[in-house]
Amino acid sequence: MSSTITAGDPQTRPARSAARATGAIAAVLLAVALFMTVASVDVPHEPSDQELLTWWQDSGNRTSGVISGMWALLAACMVAVVMGHLRTLSAAAKAPRWLAFAGSMAAAVTAVWLVTGAARAAIGHLVDVMDEPLPGVDVLRAATAFNYTLLGLSGMAVLGLFILAVSVVVLRTAALGRWVGYVGLGSAVVMIAAVVAQYGAYTTPLGILWALCLAVAIWRQPDSA
Repeated sequence: MSSTITAGDPQTRPARSAARATGAIAAVLLAVALFMTVASVDVPHEPSDQELLTWWQDSGNRTSGVISGMWALLAACMVAVVMGHLRTLSAAAKAPRWLAFAGSMAAAVTAVWLVTGAARAAIGHLVDVMDEPLPGVDVLRAATAFNYTLLGLSGMAVLGLFILAVSVVVLRTAALGRWVGYVGLGSAVVMIAAVVAQYGAYTTPLGILWALCLAVAIWRQPDSA
């Protein structure tokens, strides 16, 4: 005698509840990681050579760069977890092309933000872990510019496209509350436009807002979804 376990079967509810909690926590951690990546370090803007060199000579500032890099690594990992949760939603399969695009953008976000994390931690690791001398001001200036460009251009571009793809999936399939789809759609459009205008880094709060809204939407998702 056999029995079939359906989506609404009580036996499946604990597993679905655990998956929902994992997805919601991952989205919250993504928001925290995005915030801390930019908040934990503040390299001076348009500094003189001496100001830049003095800033990097402070071991506390180098440590803040490493910490910022660690948060960027966490952001990369949490995007992968969030995407994994989205793939488990049966309703999301109704938009296969957009779901596939979301998956490719999640992979791109993970890759770019892993590189972002390494770049932000590079100088601190070089000097404080490998006991190498502090590079010259030209290298420090190039490294600083690379960090800002990597986050504000590549990092925010792929994040914006990921948010856009997830939002379209939600709006087309109602896999989550449609309201989070509209929040994500608006955030993504502004983020991508800002990237084109070379101000992508300033839209980080929109990514944080979307991640927190996504956490709420996942948490409120019914176990039968």
